[in-house]
Amino acid sequence: MKRKNLLLIAAIILLIILMIAKCNCHSNKLTTARFVQPPIPAADVPFSDYSVDAAKGDTIMYPSGTVLLFPPDAFVDKKGKVVKGKVDVKYREFSNPVDYFLSGIPMGYDSAGVHYTFESAGMCDIQAFKDGQPVFVNKSSKPEINIATGNKDLAQNLYYLDTATKQWVNRGKSEILEVGKTNMSVKNPLSTESKAVLPAKPYRMADDLPIIKVRIDTASFKELMVYDKLQFQLDKDEKRFKPEDSDGRWEDIKLIKGSSPNIYTIRFSQIYGDNKKSVEYRVKPVLNDEDYAKAMLLYDKKMKEYERNIDARIAADNANKGAYIKDSINNAQIDRENDKTAQLNRIIEAKNAETDKINADIEAKNLETKNFNMSLRTLRNFQIDGFGIWNCDMPMPPENPITLEPIFLNETGDLIELYTANLFIRKQNTMYMLYSGQIEIPRNQESMIVGVCDGCFAYITYDEVKKLNISAGTKTQNFPMHIVSKVNNNYDFIKSIVSQ
Repeated sequence: MKRKNLLLIAAIILLIILMIAKCNCHSNKLTTARFVQPPIPAADVPFSDYSVDAAKGDTIMYPSGTVLLFPPDAFVDKKGKVVKGKVDVKYREFSNPVDYFLSGIPMGYDSAGVHYTFESAGMCDIQAFKDGQPVFVNKSSKPEINIATGNKDLAQNLYYLDTATKQWVNRGKSEILEVGKTNMSVKNPLSTESKAVLPAKPYRMADDLPIIKVRIDTASFKELMVYDKLQFQLDKDEKRFKPEDSDGRWEDIKLIKGSSPNIYTIRFSQIYGDNKKSVEYRVKPVLNDEDYAKAMLLYDKKMKEYERNIDARIAADNANKGAYIKDSINNAQIDRENDKTAQLNRIIEAKNAETDKINADIEAKNLETKNFNMSLRTLRNFQIDGFGIWNCDMPMPPENPITLEPIFLNETGDLIELYTANLFIRKQNTMYMLYSGQIEIPRNQESMIVGVCDGCFAYITYDEVKKLNISAGTKTQNFPMHIVSKVNNNYDFIKSIVSQ
């Protein structure tokens, strides 16, 4: 009897263990969630839906002014095979702090152990599907996004949100284009010629070589300014000289700097009708004994000046070289931007022409036209190698905020808890995460706090926070929050009240 009881008890225990294990497994499946979770699902930033011809490629015009370019064969399936037919593209943009909050997209970025907060110049989420199944970017035919922006700051980087590692990945830079604008001007590269000139060392006249007397403008040969009563003597290796050339009448005489130090070429030319004749000799500047001694004194003085300024001269040369390289790179960049801008202008104009008939029907029905406005706008251009969330952002370093303990209240003064809380700063296109227990309020900047209470949007306005008169000495602060009703707990209403 006891043996049967023991077996029964063992069987019951085993059954309980199996039930617990089953429950745990089921629980794990339920808690598996996407990395980006909107805090209020009913108020998530909505997608716009489009259909793209995968084989031919297509262009999507988004209401903000963004232009999406899909080249032919831009999509592949999970096996890497090129997708044909119609592909469903879902696209949305996040242009302000309330978009970042309602979408659940993180705005933090960690680099070298420092936590930064992103300030965005344009962020989007793009997905693509074929027959309900996700498709992927063909790395050999990448789509191109031209996202509308009001921020031309070149400090903004391009980031991709890797949802597997839950990290933003730096993907370089976007290019700034201005649609509707004529070509940008190209800057002439700076000259790399240095203003500092090494003076030429004087040479004493040799007794066994011919002398050629020529008057020159030393301003054209600054290295020769140390010479007075300058003469030129044939170089010892010059074999072309003919004494009878000195008897001729030469109409043009030119002095040319040689490739070796202190060696020049003198060219004599004459023209008689259609006949032209010229001779040239390798020479070097020389002085007689008396003038040589004077020139050496002046040369020593010039060399000391030259040596004193050598660091400044090298710095100037490097600056000129750097400016030249920078201008050359900028000019190449401008050429690329002009080409892309011209391409976009042509695409937009073609799309406008295609919609003329549609607009005529729409206008006849007193509805808003859908023509894509060609007025001047700024776009940030970049290619994508994967579908998901892309962000033109600049990480901002942490500042010195006021740290305090918050007490959140509803409009009747009752204590409430916020499921999540974030802080917006007026005139900054960013969002700061607030952590429970203590929060950080920026100094000397207008801010508002938003969060979620019982599944509904909660907020305190910029003006209301300002009236709290928070200072460096504030340790604890009550925040009376407005809580949106369930009826108005949607994207459009929440965006309208935050924008006030």
